[in-house]
Amino acid sequence: MSRTTVLPSPAVPSRLGRLTETERRVWKAFPLGQLVDLRTGDPELDDPAGADAWPAGRSVRGEVLAALLLGACPAVPGAVAALRLAGARITGELRFDHGTVSSLLFLRDCCFEGAIVLDGAVAESIDLSGSRLVTLSAYGARVHGTFDLRDTVVGGADGVAVHADGIRIDGGLLVNRCVTNGSFDLIHAEIAGQVAFVDAQLRSAGPGGVCLNAGGMRVGRSLLAQRLRTRGELRLPGAQIGSSLLLTGAQLDGDGADALYAPWLSVASETALRLHVADPARSEHGEDVDRPFSARGTVQLISARLRGGLDCSGAQLTATAGRPALEADRMVVEGSLLLTAGFHTEGEIRLTAATVSGHLDIRGLDSPKAVLMLQAASAAGGIHDRIDCWPEQLRLDGFTYGPFIEYRDAKERIPLLRRQARTADPGRLGAFRAQPYEQLASYYRSIGNDGEARTVMLARQRALRAVLLPRWRRVPGAALDLLVGYGYRPLRAIGWAVALLVASSAYFSQVRPVDVSREDTSVFNPVLYAADHLVPVIHFGESDVWQYHGVAAVVTVVLTVLGWTLGIAIAAAATRTLTRN
Repeated sequence: MSRTTVLPSPAVPSRLGRLTETERRVWKAFPLGQLVDLRTGDPELDDPAGADAWPAGRSVRGEVLAALLLGACPAVPGAVAALRLAGARITGELRFDHGTVSSLLFLRDCCFEGAIVLDGAVAESIDLSGSRLVTLSAYGARVHGTFDLRDTVVGGADGVAVHADGIRIDGGLLVNRCVTNGSFDLIHAEIAGQVAFVDAQLRSAGPGGVCLNAGGMRVGRSLLAQRLRTRGELRLPGAQIGSSLLLTGAQLDGDGADALYAPWLSVASETALRLHVADPARSEHGEDVDRPFSARGTVQLISARLRGGLDCSGAQLTATAGRPALEADRMVVEGSLLLTAGFHTEGEIRLTAATVSGHLDIRGLDSPKAVLMLQAASAAGGIHDRIDCWPEQLRLDGFTYGPFIEYRDAKERIPLLRRQARTADPGRLGAFRAQPYEQLASYYRSIGNDGEARTVMLARQRALRAVLLPRWRRVPGAALDLLVGYGYRPLRAIGWAVALLVASSAYFSQVRPVDVSREDTSVFNPVLYAADHLVPVIHFGESDVWQYHGVAAVVTVVLTVLGWTLGIAIAAAATRTLTRN
């Protein structure tokens, strides 16, 4: 007959005193990895927010749980030890900092009366979902599995709700629907899997504070924060994300600080600060609605590197006084930048020296009162726009771009170049910058439309004359513009030449000249005489035989000057036509 060996139950450390009945249940279940569920099944009665009304039988001391996690009760052979407890009120602190925990920690729908401290600890997966916490401190901890904080509420203490700087998580960090009252610190955290803040609510301890501080954080996969709501600054400076950053439908309130502070951010795939479109299946039951990405305070992406493009479609940005709405100087977008579908702000959209390898899409940009700053920026893939979508104030000096996706005549695009804001008086338009005209002309030349390019360059000369020259110096330019369009209207020069030839011929036919050559017996020809003075290169000989005095002599001088002016303009235009790229 075989005998079953019954292992003696390990002794409870004397420092724990006498265990309560509930604590004995947890102690016995731990070696077998069994769940101790203290919930009633009634969602209202089991809500940790009402834990003060729970009976004493639902209370467990934190030091008892810590003793189990740190090896006071080893696993039964053939079983996996785990601390599985649901619906309990944890009294005192749960502290196992700098310890090594080889068992699963599963504390769902619990209410913690004290802090959870696991600084420097090494643990397996940790599941605190649905629980109510005071504070969680995991500075420098190592979690070999997943850290689950879904549906938790963290009250916070001394301005901090979760302190997890330097934490390393081999799995994911799940914070969906979490509510915090204090900063959530993940500075230099390393998470190999996914980080999810979907539908979470992160609040700073006070005005101008920080709700999420994740500078230098490294995420192996995506950072998902759809429909995230914040109050306080969301900080991601220098964060590195291995896949996508999704803030679709998020509502960020900087509360006096930046809404999103993410200079030097690096994202390997898509970055979305766009409208959240409701799921039809969920919206029928009122569970989901369309929600734009919104930010009160600056969205700062200075020197960020976004390899999959940046989608801000439908975003609503509200700038604080004296600050830009979107500040993305020197940002590199290896894809397209989309400011479409009703993207709205009345502040500055600052893209100075930004580089977009795809196209800049501003169709549907609904920000007429904004200032769009594109100095020294580039959009190599071109621009997808509509004329009525451009803001009233632009700064385009040094902006280079590829082709426009939709062709427009120069007369439609030139007025945009007059929207340059003045540096000394930003509220006034009409500042002159040569480069935007030259860039637009270069675009028309690149598609083989030299006529439209000349129209742009003529507009450049007119703008230069109107803005930079004093009134007395504008007269010669105005005359040159009238005669030959600064040389960009060669047909006008030919027309003027023909008109002058006809008019002067008619005039000379009415006024008799003096014959100064006794040997020449030819008859005076007013047309050839006019041509002799009007055409600078060809000499017909009439002026050698016939001469005028008085008013007619002055007319010949004026005609000669106009002839040289028109001749030079025609020659310059012909040369430009023959040598254009």
